Amino acid sequence: MPLDQHLLDRITRDDRGALCEVAHLLRRAERAWHRIESGKQCELNAMHHDDGSFALCLRRALQAADDLIDATGKAE
Repeated sequence: MPLDQHLLDRITRDDRGALCEVAHLLRRAERAWHRIESGKQCELNAMHHDDGSFALCLRRALQAADDLIDATGKAE
């Protein structure tokens, strides 16, 4: 879904920097998650399943952050 042009016009370099920081922190969280043994990950994922597993939610959040960074590329 493309972002509203009015919103894109208001995104500052600092806003984009904040999105990059969010993506960086999500990547750190993903690396931490992968330090947990895969069998335990499966058990933990089974406990959290309303709209998807923890791993899936983390992956979707990271994809959303990356998409927003790409969409706001002109703010550089």
